[in-house]
Amino acid sequence: MKDREFLMWIHERLELVHGDSPLVDYMHKLRAIIRNTPKDKETPNTSSCNSLDELKETYLLHSKPQ
Repeated sequence: MKDREFLMWIHERLELVHGDSPLVDYMHKLRAIIRNTPKDKETPNTSSCNSLDELKETYLLHSKPQ
């Protein structure tokens, strides 16, 4: 599945399954990310992170301010 398709699936799930309003700020942000994701980009499903906490630890907590 292409990244753009996956992000649209997430958007639909948030709205249709979880009842999130398409008007809230994070849904606007998600649509902006979808629009700016290259059409043919496909990220492999393999990763060294097995949880969101691990991902945050790797990519957010150890990032250096620019």
